[in-house]
Amino acid sequence: MSCIKEHHLNTDYKIDFINKEISTVSELKYWTKDANEWQIENNRIECLVSCLDRKIHLQTTKLSSEDATVEMKIRLGFLNDEITSLNKNWAGFHIGYKNNLLNDNLENFNKGINIGVCTNGALFIGSPSPNQKNQKIINNLKKGLDLKVLITNTNNLYKIDFSVLEVKTGEVLGRISKKDIASEEILGDLSLISSFQNPEKNKVNNNKSVWFQHWEIKGSKVEN
Repeated sequence: MSCIKEHHLNTDYKIDFINKEISTVSELKYWTKDANEWQIENNRIECLVSCLDRKIHLQTTKLSSEDATVEMKIRLGFLNDEITSLNKNWAGFHIGYKNNLLNDNLENFNKGINIGVCTNGALFIGSPSPNQKNQKIINNLKKGLDLKVLITNTNNLYKIDFSVLEVKTGEVLGRISKKDIASEEILGDLSLISSFQNPEKNKVNNNKSVWFQHWEIKGSKVEN
């Protein structure tokens, strides 16, 4: 049974990136530090660089302070599937604290919870670690994977369930959970993130990293 049926959540935000009249990130009501690092192509949004912490923030929808439930889904594909020794190449979701991105400082910009899949197929909630490879996920990196996140609240503490599914069959290729998360951590802006280790720290790696498609957000904790 899917998470939608179990929790009866209504969709609060959904975008497929297929509107032909929209050609730039700003027209989608997103915010990023450098709009030139992202583009809309092939009915999806692509990150045009392989560098650390490239986030694209959704401006219209946030997570409220209400103790409630939220579910997110997105399709993710890797254009750069290089595996590093410390497992530093990954992409996924970022839940942040910020209320005003334009006036935010660097210290606050880097706060939040990361939820992602690495190029070696490992899943994580928090920080990536050199976990064992998941060959089934590796085999689907370029074709695309469906990422699902379910966040639930019990007694003012949150639990995050994160799973990765094969697109055509819906087979669960990997699943992890993290519990006892403080409520103040599940609050604020929602972002997509691409983060790739760059050996040349002072130079931008202009190799495309990942693409995203079919983003859905739903739940009683969602605030528009």
